[in-house]
Amino acid sequence: MNKRRLLGQHMLIDDDILRRMLDSAELDRNNVVFEIGTGNGNLTAELCKRAKRVISCEVDKELHKEAQNTLGKYSNLLLINGDGFKTNHDFDVFASNLPYSRSRVAIEWLAERDFDRAIVMVQKEFAAKLLANSGKNYRAVSALAQYCFDIKQIMQIGKNSFYPRPKVDSVILKIVKRRKVSKDVIRALKLLFSFRGKKLISVGRKLGINENGDMRVERLSPEEAVRLAEKIVHERLLQAV
Repeated sequence: MNKRRLLGQHMLIDDDILRRMLDSAELDRNNVVFEIGTGNGNLTAELCKRAKRVISCEVDKELHKEAQNTLGKYSNLLLINGDGFKTNHDFDVFASNLPYSRSRVAIEWLAERDFDRAIVMVQKEFAAKLLANSGKNYRAVSALAQYCFDIKQIMQIGKNSFYPRPKVDSVILKIVKRRKVSKDVIRALKLLFSFRGKKLISVGRKLGINENGDMRVERLSPEEAVRLAEKIVHERLLQAV
């Protein structure tokens, strides 16, 4: 199996889609851009031409070394070999052709961060979960994303626009930050949605919090779900004192 596929990396090779992605980012010379997944460097190079500064992380050592050779001419670029989700750089704009396996991690990480907007490429099925407001696709990550962000689908992308060719279609999303939440709230939200199908009164008993009502977890709006997650964090912390 191709090493890139093992890492969940599919390089964008369609210049028209790349331009659409960049146009949607609306970059100017005041922006600091953070990119996860330098990859073949085609997006990185274009970001450098438009932004004040670009910080690009690549976990693969070979790709990072190649990027150092091909992108060395950009003085406004900082290349990092490592997991970008474990860094703490400040940025205005996030841009990434996300590895499919890290998409959920990215949304949770962005929910904790201060930034203005993001342009990301994700699996079509994952985008459907982010935008779902009911049904089986409405999950903790749906409530989190819709509470923290305004999300707009820019376009769908077919398999032939990548190498190696993925098994699924992708979409470009523009994400504008509205609110941030803590890691504890994200954990509590995931715990809450582990009780899908249960009534809130039953969930309250299981979690040791005072919660009444016959509404089921999956019927909560994003705002209601996050408020309940905050209550879980608060009351559990009080119980620990």
